Amino acid sequence: MKKVLSSFKYAWNGIYYVFKTQRNFRIQLSVFLITLVVGYIFQIKSFEWLIVIFVSSLVLSLEIINTSIENLVDLMVDNFHPYAEKAKDAAAGAVLLSSILAVIIGLIIFCPYLIAKL
Repeated sequence: MKKVLSSFKYAWNGIYYVFKTQRNFRIQLSVFLITLVVGYIFQIKSFEWLIVIFVSSLVLSLEIINTSIENLVDLMVDNFHPYAEKAKDAAAGAVLLSSILAVIIGLIIFCPYLIAKL
């Protein structure tokens, strides 16, 4: 049981590290929290909640993975190397792509509620 609790501690330490050091993670987390409030106000359907939570957790998780890859590359490479740059760019690209798709999905879910309120 102690090992299980330790693994949770290490995981929370990682999330906390990313939160403290990565501005984009804090922005993405803020957007997620605003989305939760807007979803509550609009009383979105259960299935829509599942989608919102899934795509938001995907973006946040990819940002954590991106930070891990960037730190690992920085640890392994002292000088500029084109492969290091490509690895970091690809990881950042995954975050960007998931963020764009999350915005599109958010628009698909929330626009009908916005239009109905107008």
